Amino acid sequence: MEESVFFNKGNAISSTVDLKNLYETAQIEKLRGLNEKLIIVQKKNGAEYMLFNQTDFDQLTDREEYQIVEHI
Repeated sequence: MEESVFFNKGNAISSTVDLKNLYETAQIEKLRGLNEKLIIVQKKNGAEYMLFNQTDFDQLTDREEYQIVEHI
């Protein structure tokens, strides 16, 4: 039996290689009433972008592995 396990690094809201898609996800979260600051980051050695609540990103122990793309 095959089993797929998904790991959500640091409670990321979303992750994708398409930055435009991530901006759309951020807009949807804001329209749903999310009042927290959001942050888009990219792992320094990869192409994947991740969307975090600012507070969740600040709690990551490996923040130095990410490059901040934008604060929303």
